[in-house]
Amino acid sequence: MKSEREKVVWRVTLIGTVIDAILSALKLIVGFSVQSTALIADGIHSLSDLVSDGLILLMAKIAHQAPDREHPYGHARFETLGTVILGMVLFSVGIGMGVEYLQLLLSDEVASNPGWLALLVVVVSMLGKEWLFHYTMRHAKQQQSKMLEANAWHSRSDSLSSLVVLVGLGASMLGYPKLEIVAALVVAVLIIKMGFSLTWGATQELVDHGVDEETVKRISEIIEGTPGVKSLHLLRSRLMANEIFLDAHIQVDWNISVSEGHQINEWVMAAVKEHVANVGDITLHIDPEDDSDKSFVLLPLREDIEGYLSDYDLLDGALKLNIHYFSNGVHLELLFAAEQDMTLLREQVATVKQYHPEIKAISLQRLMN
Repeated sequence: MKSEREKVVWRVTLIGTVIDAILSALKLIVGFSVQSTALIADGIHSLSDLVSDGLILLMAKIAHQAPDREHPYGHARFETLGTVILGMVLFSVGIGMGVEYLQLLLSDEVASNPGWLALLVVVVSMLGKEWLFHYTMRHAKQQQSKMLEANAWHSRSDSLSSLVVLVGLGASMLGYPKLEIVAALVVAVLIIKMGFSLTWGATQELVDHGVDEETVKRISEIIEGTPGVKSLHLLRSRLMANEIFLDAHIQVDWNISVSEGHQINEWVMAAVKEHVANVGDITLHIDPEDDSDKSFVLLPLREDIEGYLSDYDLLDGALKLNIHYFSNGVHLELLFAAEQDMTLLREQVATVKQYHPEIKAISLQRLMN
């Protein structure tokens, strides 16, 4: 079942494909009829757009597939890859135009007079491509699809290319054939800039570029404002197509239960997803203290600690053992029956701490009668 976003991408791209096919056929037919090399070249350019349309349809289909074993985070990066390819195509188109028209500028070739029919076809093409640019860009912004945005700019490059052809044809009819070349070189530079910008932005996303500072600040405020969260540290983000993936460490009270810490975790994730658009996945690490500037040390687990206490007859008789871990060591809470001699227990506690320096504190508690 296709998602709504995938349906929009497909619909917009298919409409663009139909328009590209019609305009390409129209320009090639008229171009060959009036022997206009400029119009024929523009028709071939439009024909090449069908390839990029096919690429978008393919990448959109892959990008919206559900996560699987090989891609546990989904396939959204394929959309980013498609954006990179389209950006490179735009860049190449700009380079090609620049080289072609620079050669014409240095040559003595003079364009032929193509007539009004060719001019009319170019105007139709330019208006059609400009409409397609605005239509595609509107949906690209709504769906937050960089790939659709890249294709929109591809349509804009075709519109500008048709404008150059229009200027060239008109200038040829008025006796100024070189005017086309000046306009073409300016357009080529603009297309190169568009292509580079799209390629660079998508490449940054492929190498796990984070979200902007304003979004990071907003996410931080939401997390720190959630009840039960004492502080936030080590917040990281990365982009996958239109989705944001987050991981962070949150500090909670050290003496709460595991289940309460988990519940705070769930509230944080719900709050972020409610107030920040397109958050795909959040991974939170629950800390009893701020460990952002502390080195990590492996401390003994329950089985080892119970082994330490088993060497002491009184401490081994504890009814309950709670263990709390901090960066400076282990804190223990021991619960005993009311009749236990606290003086003897404290003597054994001192011995345990002497031989096991990683145990920093032992709290002794008795059941009340």
